[in-house]
Amino acid sequence: MTAKAPARGLFCFRGLLLRSFEEKVREGLIACGVALESVTPEHPLGVAVSGGADSVSLLCALSSLFAADMLRVITINHNIREENETSGDARFVADLCEVLKVPCKVVTLPRGEVARVSEARSHGVEDAARFLRYEAFASFCEEERLSALCLAHNQNDEMETLLMRFLQGSGSEGGFGMSRQRGKMVRPLLDVSRTEIEAYLRARGQNWRTDSTNNDTAYLRNNIRKNLIPLLNTHFAGWSAALKNGAEKAFFDNDALQAIADKMQWNREGGALCMNAADFYAQPAAVRRRILFNAFNELPADGRVPYSVVRAAVMWNERVSMPNESQSVSAHGVEISLKSDKIYVKKCENKATESGFLDIIEEDSGSVYLRRSVQSGDVIKTKDGTMKSVQKIFGDWKVSAEDKNRIPLIQDVSQKGQPIIAILGSEFGYSDWIVK
Repeated sequence: MTAKAPARGLFCFRGLLLRSFEEKVREGLIACGVALESVTPEHPLGVAVSGGADSVSLLCALSSLFAADMLRVITINHNIREENETSGDARFVADLCEVLKVPCKVVTLPRGEVARVSEARSHGVEDAARFLRYEAFASFCEEERLSALCLAHNQNDEMETLLMRFLQGSGSEGGFGMSRQRGKMVRPLLDVSRTEIEAYLRARGQNWRTDSTNNDTAYLRNNIRKNLIPLLNTHFAGWSAALKNGAEKAFFDNDALQAIADKMQWNREGGALCMNAADFYAQPAAVRRRILFNAFNELPADGRVPYSVVRAAVMWNERVSMPNESQSVSAHGVEISLKSDKIYVKKCENKATESGFLDIIEEDSGSVYLRRSVQSGDVIKTKDGTMKSVQKIFGDWKVSAEDKNRIPLIQDVSQKGQPIIAILGSEFGYSDWIVK
């Protein structure tokens, strides 16, 4: 009799753990604004499942909360990794869905498609994969008439995202972490830790897949997860709560600033957006920045416009005497210009090179700069006046292969010898190198 008591106790604990986790998922859905009664076979709940612990736990919990015909699963095979691994993940998800009797759609991207989009958007592989993934998600929502599509980002992911954005120099508009809901997409696990996720799966006896690239610290998120977070946990007790509080403050600050920016409307003039320059520069710099980002969204811009370009346009009123002078700056297919009494934002043709990008910055003073990607043989002056290879600097900074062609160099083509005067690594989480 007494020998069986621990087994009963373990069984009760297991049941409690399962119910507790599933209740947190239910509460997470409600926090995301999902009306549970609106989930029906005609308007099911979608789940994006990669095969990893996070998304597998979400699917399993939802299968306990809803009937199988009220759920739909989508899994994306990005075809980036080795065939046996990437196809294995898709098969794993399809097999799990068959066991749970949940309909599953497998989307397989052609091999090389992510790399092609990465090059076209002048961003890294991770950004391109995310872009294609969310395109597939949007189509899936429409095809299946989903009430919502659940994504499996959790508490740990949000901490990693906040640290990433801080290291990449995000302002309050990017410093408040992940949104619970955006359109049809919701994140019900944002209050659930990875420890809880793995404990739930073990209690269910459910295995999961592990992406081999999760251990590659060349990716900033992995570097933060593997190296920075353990350091913070060891030496800075309570850091995650402080970071979350700071993110909440940033959210409220951004909300107020964005409300002001949204009152400033852009007008169409041909293929460009324009606004009265005096009205634009009458706003605080933080509001001006958001007004420009509103324009990028309205165009829409093909990729992220670097902060160095935005900052230049935001601060023109301190450098020129309006309305007699004009300025222009461009990057990643977007041009911002100040002409007479108006500021313009428009799409422009990005002058691409074989290895990356090239933009021309002309000033009324006659100075001409190139903002471009690294080229073979590039060197830059050090503090002691000697020259150092840019590639060697990238090696010292441990710049990932995908970031090497993304980090902008500024070359002053007006000076004799056309020297490189800056490496703007901070745009991608590295250092800056400025020749003074």
